[in-house]
Order: sequence, then structure tokens, then C-alpha cells
Amino acid sequence: MSSATPPNRDSPFLGVPLELRNRIYKELLVTSLTKTPKPFLGNCRSATRYDWNLHPSILATNRQIHDEARSVLGIYNEFVVVETAAKELEQKKSDMRQEDTGIMQYRVKLWPGKKCKIGDVPNERMRIWLGKEISKANDTENKSWIYVVLVEELRDLLVGLSIYQGKYGPYRILGLVAKITVPKPVVEETQKQKKARERRLLDPVMKLRLLSSVEVQGVTPGRSQAVSDQLRRSKWDHQIVYATFNELLDAGNQARQMGHNTVSSGYYRLASDYVTHFMEHQRYVFTDPIDPVAFQFKIHLQRSRTWIEAGYFEDALGAAEVALNAANAIFRTNVPAVGPPPIGADGRAKKGPFRKWTCECIKDGAVKYGQRIKAEEIGAAYYYKSIAEYCADGDSAAEQAEDDKMLGIGCCAISDTAPKDCIQELLDLDRRTMERLMEEGHTDHYASSDDEWEDVD
Repeated sequence: MSSATPPNRDSPFLGVPLELRNRIYKELLVTSLTKTPKPFLGNCRSATRYDWNLHPSILATNRQIHDEARSVLGIYNEFVVVETAAKELEQKKSDMRQEDTGIMQYRVKLWPGKKCKIGDVPNERMRIWLGKEISKANDTENKSWIYVVLVEELRDLLVGLSIYQGKYGPYRILGLVAKITVPKPVVEETQKQKKARERRLLDPVMKLRLLSSVEVQGVTPGRSQAVSDQLRRSKWDHQIVYATFNELLDAGNQARQMGHNTVSSGYYRLASDYVTHFMEHQRYVFTDPIDPVAFQFKIHLQRSRTWIEAGYFEDALGAAEVALNAANAIFRTNVPAVGPPPIGADGRAKKGPFRKWTCECIKDGAVKYGQRIKAEEIGAAYYYKSIAEYCADGDSAAEQAEDDKMLGIGCCAISDTAPKDCIQELLDLDRRTMERLMEEGHTDHYASSDDEWEDVD
């Protein structure tokens, strides 16, 4: 049944049933309905991956519309407020990290959007105050600014904040204090629901370190103490670094599966920044010296896949080659443990036996180094390289592309850890790429034939 709404002579909109007005408010004010992926450069430069595209100007229409729309804004969005007055956390242009990927340069922002002075945020799920003295956390006259993010954006922001350094100095967050406040939810919840909510809000905060004092309010005493202890630690442990890396990589992969290639590129950039930071400044976190190289391999492997999906074949080729160079640096396939390469009577290696020998070398290397890089992952890198080099260079790269494609399939076929659909997934990617090129008017794409499979086994 529709809610009765008295007619309003000044606003015909208020004569519409409340249920319909709420649907309109949602289309304007609910980020799950309005957000869109930031463009490629925006994702590379920003602390967050999506533009909200909210239309808060509707709140200024009149008081009744303000109250109704604000209610929708608060119910369907989950906001976290990060508030700080610490000059150490201000970011100037000279403080921005600038990366030269060999393809482009970009500056990376620490904070999302613009700082503001708004104190009251609808449905504020958590507030994080960062400063020098905890006594100033509730000082209304304190000259602080706030940034508002969604709960799902908090991890990305705090990952960047955790490794934020001055141009020549230590971590900017070093020695600061934090006050974390988690308001009580409006709706009653079970103990299980409460624990899940606290974990979802506070797990991203556990990325931080080096704070001198931490106060956590509104959560169970045990979790409050755990958060405080972690954030005051002077060192990172490998579990948190490895887990964070995998979270960022998985987020990038999930975004790619949704077709949000610019978002996945942003996540891979952040994962690369994160690993590079620890390689340069906190190398002790790695349990094995080859782990950072393996991490970079995985990043560039996924970058190559994403850029193929996006149609940036030269970039995909470059990423695949970087991934393979990283793998070769670990495996050193030029000195394999499976014996010397097969040489015919004429002193030359035939393609089929030599390819099989190479795949065995890669499989042996994967086992030797604890499957940090798996044979099927190297196979995927070769296959991505095959697609990219042919699409980028055409017939002049056809022979090399064919060799790389068959080597990629061979690595997947010989691997003991490959999923059953590993090869099919590569073939499907190849097919989709070919279909896209044909739709765009490019018919010169290599095709597979039954003969090509003869020397894989």
C-alpha cells in the first residue's frame, strides 16, 4: 500500500507517493547505484577506484525533501570519516610519489577528493582521528579537516597512508596518535553480527603501524586492545604484508571480471607500490628473498591480462615480458635441473622436443621454489605475450607468437597444480580477443588448427 502524502502546492514532487520519491532519492544518492569506475589515469593517481556521482544538491530543495533524502543517503551508504589536523599528513605536489612505468608517468594522491570541514555525516559507521595529542580529538576549535570515504574504500586509503613517507624523511604517521570511534548501530544486532561488523570496520585499520598512542571506542574490549597493540607496533609482520598484497591483487582480479579494467589497473598499481615500498625500506618482512620478485611477477601477469581485455596490446606485451623476466630471474631456466636441452644429430634443437624440455624446466623450477610461481602462471604469461605481440605487431610477430602460445599451453598441460579449465580459459581469452578485433575491422588474427597441438604432449 502506498503511503498517503498530502498535496503540496509549492512542490508537485511532494505529491508523488513516498515510495516513488524514495526510489528517486536512491537513484541520486546511493553509491551502489550511481558509482562508476574512474578512468585509467584517475585510477592510477587516486586513493580510491570509483567516482560516486552523487547528487546531494537535492537536499537543498526544501526542508521536507532534505529530511527524506538525507535519510536515504544515510541508510544505504556506509561512510567512514578520517579527520586530522596533523601537518605531517598534508600532501603537497612535491610529496606525491611519481612513477615511471615505461609507459607513462603519474602522481599518486594520498587522500581522496577534497578535504572539508563538514562534521556531521549521515550513517557515519566509524571516525578515525589522527593528530599529535589525543586531548584535541574532540576540540571543536581545533583546525582539522576531514575526508569521507565508503567502508569498502577504507582499506585502499589506509594502505597508502601506512607507507606514506616524506621525500627524504621517515614515515609521516610516525609518532602520531589515533582515536577511533565506532558509533552504536541504530538497529539491534546479535553478538555474531556485532563481531562481523567490528571486523569489517577495523580489519582495514590494522594496516597501520608506528602510532604512539591509540584509543578505540565503541567495540568490545578485546578487539579494542588488539587494534591498539597492532597500530603501536614499530615493525610490520610478514602475515599482514602478504595478506594485504593478496587482498589488493584479488580486488584487481575481481574488478577485471566485472569488466572494470581501469579499476583493476588501479589495484595493481597500489599492490606494486606496496611491494616496492617494502623491498626498498622494510625488506625483513619477506620470508624468502625471492618473494618480492614473485609478487611483481603476479602483478605484471594480471596487468597483461587486464590490458588485453582492454585492447591495449603494446602495454599488455610489455607487462607480459616483465613478468617472464621476473620468473626467469628466479627459475634460471638456462641452468635447469632436468638435464641439457635435446639436440638432434644435426646439432640443432627441434621445436617440439625443445618446447617440452622448457616446460619441464619450468615445472621443476616451480617445485624447487615452493610453487611461489606456478608453471601454469608462467604458461599464462607466455600465452598473454602471444596474444599481445601478434595483435600489436601483426604478421611480423606471427612465428614468435605461435611459439609463445604453444609454450604457454605446454606449461599448463604439464603442471600438477593447474586447474582443469586452465587451458580453456586461455583459449576463451584468445577467442574473445579475435572476435573483438574482427568486430573492429581487424581480420589479421592468428587462428589455431589441429596440427598445432601435435607437439604439445
